[in-house]
Amino acid sequence: MKSDLTVKHGRFKWIGKPVKRKEDHRFLTGRGLFTDDLRIPGMLHAAVLRSPYPHARIKRIDASRAERLPGVKAVITGEQLKEMMNPFRHLINVPPYYPMAIDKVRYVGEPVAAVAAEDKYTARDALDLIEVEYEPLPAVVDVLDAIKDGAPIVHDGYERNIAWHREFHYGDIEQAFSNADRVVRGTYRFHRYSSTPLEPYACVAHYDPGTGLLTVWDQNQQVGLYRSRFPAALKLSEHMLRHITLDIGGGFGNKVMSYATSSIIAVLSMITKRPVKWMATRSEDMLQVQAADRYAEVEMAVKNDGEILGMKVKILENIGAWLRHPEPQTITRGFFTFTGAYRMKHVYIDAAAVFTNKAPTVPNRGYGCHPAYFHLERTVDLVADELGLDRTEVRMRNFVKPDEMPYTTPLGCIYDGGDYPEAMRKAMDAIGYWEFKRKQPELWRNGVYKGAGVVLIVEPASTHASVTALWGSPIYQKYASTSEAATVRVHPTGKIVAAVGTVPQGQGHETVVAQIVADVLGVTPDDVEVLPGFDSHTHPFGGESGTYASRFAVVGVGAVYGAAMAVRNKVLRIAANMLECRPEDLEIEDGKIFVKESPERYVTLREVARAAYHQLAVLPKGEDPGLEETYTYRFPVGGPADEKLRSNYSSSYAYMAGGCIVEVDPETGVVKVEKLVIVHDAGTVLNPLIMDGQIHGATYHGLAGALFEEFAYTDDGYPLATTFADYLAPTAYDTPDMEVLHTEHPSPFSVIGSKGSGEGTTILMPPLLASAVEDALKPFGVKINELPLTPDRIWRLIHRR
Repeated sequence: MKSDLTVKHGRFKWIGKPVKRKEDHRFLTGRGLFTDDLRIPGMLHAAVLRSPYPHARIKRIDASRAERLPGVKAVITGEQLKEMMNPFRHLINVPPYYPMAIDKVRYVGEPVAAVAAEDKYTARDALDLIEVEYEPLPAVVDVLDAIKDGAPIVHDGYERNIAWHREFHYGDIEQAFSNADRVVRGTYRFHRYSSTPLEPYACVAHYDPGTGLLTVWDQNQQVGLYRSRFPAALKLSEHMLRHITLDIGGGFGNKVMSYATSSIIAVLSMITKRPVKWMATRSEDMLQVQAADRYAEVEMAVKNDGEILGMKVKILENIGAWLRHPEPQTITRGFFTFTGAYRMKHVYIDAAAVFTNKAPTVPNRGYGCHPAYFHLERTVDLVADELGLDRTEVRMRNFVKPDEMPYTTPLGCIYDGGDYPEAMRKAMDAIGYWEFKRKQPELWRNGVYKGAGVVLIVEPASTHASVTALWGSPIYQKYASTSEAATVRVHPTGKIVAAVGTVPQGQGHETVVAQIVADVLGVTPDDVEVLPGFDSHTHPFGGESGTYASRFAVVGVGAVYGAAMAVRNKVLRIAANMLECRPEDLEIEDGKIFVKESPERYVTLREVARAAYHQLAVLPKGEDPGLEETYTYRFPVGGPADEKLRSNYSSSYAYMAGGCIVEVDPETGVVKVEKLVIVHDAGTVLNPLIMDGQIHGATYHGLAGALFEEFAYTDDGYPLATTFADYLAPTAYDTPDMEVLHTEHPSPFSVIGSKGSGEGTTILMPPLLASAVEDALKPFGVKINELPLTPDRIWRLIHRR
């Protein structure tokens, strides 16, 4: 794995340096603390009984035999749960959602009952003793079938299974199509796949009847919204919930939905008055972490020279059995960069979320952007093919130009700088694109089917609350931008402790926070301890706190930088009083605060801290004791959506170009990636080691989804991939080598120019590989409009089977 990153800014000592991760020592030595590591005296263990049917009415549940089993302390069913809970809130009208089936089951794996027992083996044995009488009902799994008249209805009152439907008009779409020389049309399907974190869902809940405090340890990534919705569902005041996340063995967005099962475990603890632990099996986890699949129809209005004028898109999103917060974001997040890197002014979107008898969906790395870019970039390829132009030529012709930055899209999103043509050229040069295209016909004549693809995408990061306007919330004008909180404290020893409301799952937050604080306060990262995980009793947090949508590099960094700067300013005021000078005369470096013109005059950070806590007579007049500041950062460029539903829906827009050369074996359908290059730009790079790790992981994640992974179902609703025997996550053998190149165009809006990243190449890989594979199979007339590109699917396309 090669990288050429050289940080171009010189104003930082630690930011931008490849500092090794502070977290890794405890992980590599087995000292990480995960939810399943918790051992609490008197702790019970839970197991969940799940539906074996995709759709069935519950006629009767008899748990008496399970309740009599020695060691069982509680059994709860959906009807009982409903008495103890409120449905989970949403900002739009949805069917009342409880985490356990009540009247009927709507997907295989839906919770039907739960048991708390003295050990996990007894709990699982008790599940076999619960008698459930079902009345099977017809199931529907495909969105085109689900919206037909006469299709099985998943939720009463939702005709044709339409869970959510809206139309969006940006620009003058009719004018764009009337001015077009031709209209290019494509129909696409994007499959259902997701992540496979090493650590499945897990939860420990402990209700203290003496204080009424509920403590929940789980892996939720979206703690700000969790704090409001979770206790409300459990009929608790928000201050009576203490929420803790420990180390998380992978999140990828999946863990945003942990609230559902966690609430079941919390109810069991409230019933038994004892702590209760639950850990999902791998098969249970695979029924809970599925991202949505999509059907899309695209019409693109173009001129004969390849200029794209506008686009009409119809979306049918398969959200499974329930519409749960944050859905329909699987559709609307893709809107933030719906026109990609292109100067497209006119867009019409007809979008619907559809209920089926598949598992309800969760966010997944690149949330909502995978299918949006798949059908956008596949259609751009189709435009080039129909016009007889090279695919890279059409892209270059339509790219937003560097001198147009910051660029406002038709939806109101503000792209925050960059040079898309430069990144595209770098990717093309790195794979030898034009030389390969010159040789390609000879390869085909010799029976060697190789193809090249080059695609560039823009990655939205740090979602703004104004997105509620796209959902259709009646109070969307109350929502704007996003925020994050951090605390920095200098102890009397001179050592520093920082805490932030983000919830890391492997992104290296402890390291990067230490780098930022070290730069601001003139110390080393080793002098900074960063509290791991999240604890609502010890960490600061805001209404949107957490780690999702790649928000840390913008709002997390803004919060940490702001808190550290507030401490720095106080340090300078105290030191100025001690040195009898003005704060602006001072500098901080290597743990010393010194007079710029007379460096021999200095005090140490430790001396300032001691004065702040213990020597109050030394403090300037009116200065409060202590050396601790909490700062809540609000991203400055993002108001509520206007009446046309336009807003800057994200805080930053990194971008990346990918170039690849593939070879396809027509006899087996196997795809081999021979060359893969990523050109990546995320503004100011905080830590190049961590950045490259994120890029590598995201790239292989996207490759896995494009070539291997799929949550397949039978036509009557039964899942076919609930173990790794059937869900084909790639191994090291299946992952090609890659080269990472960097450009760096800092954001003019974020505090130090950084942009959110870590999802972009996951989004990039499906359209990139589809383009390259289709190019390789051009002699066969193969068109790729569906994923994954498994050997079986490719073989059938080649042989028209």
